[in-house]
Amino acid sequence: MLQASLSRIALIAGLAATVAGCQKKPEPPAPVAPAPVVVAKPSQPLPARKPGLWETRLSEEGSPDAAQVLKICIDALTDQHLGILGTDLSGGSCSNKTYSPQGDNTWGLLAECAMGSGVVTEYSGSITGDYSRSYEMRVRSQTTGGNLPQMNRVTNYVVTSKRIGACTKEQKPGDIINDGVKMNLFDMSGIRRDGAASATAASDMAEPADVVD
Repeated sequence: MLQASLSRIALIAGLAATVAGCQKKPEPPAPVAPAPVVVAKPSQPLPARKPGLWETRLSEEGSPDAAQVLKICIDALTDQHLGILGTDLSGGSCSNKTYSPQGDNTWGLLAECAMGSGVVTEYSGSITGDYSRSYEMRVRSQTTGGNLPQMNRVTNYVVTSKRIGACTKEQKPGDIINDGVKMNLFDMSGIRRDGAASATAASDMAEPADVVD
């Protein structure tokens, strides 16, 4: 009898606890920490190429042709006008040009260049190196708006460029040697030089031609 009474008391206590648990308000969920905000790195200008004689190799991925090798006499003004690939003076035709530092002497590259007659070339890729003396560029270019189908294409380029010394006394800024043929980029593009090279650039170009850094 006593055991039955104890069992009844335990049952009543259990029911009371269950009812109390049902009436208890649920705990609010723990606050969720907001996702970190990812801020895009702002564009920064690339270091200027050091004035002097530069050798640039341009190759097209997947092409059986050998790399194109150019030697260009560069001063401060030539450097400002050089295009994305560093082989002409089309730099002024590019808008929305963005160079994003990625660390370890690496930059991300995005650019859109109007090539005339409605033709537009978009570039995206990366640049590795200190840039002022040498660098490697891997870039994808996409051209649209051309009148001929073969003009509208996607091309992947690898560009390596390095300063190999001073320009010779016979060379002037903008002079380029391509496959043994000498031309001047300013004469070819019709861009007029708006001033001489700085005193620093001029003295640098006066170094002996056999100086190689």
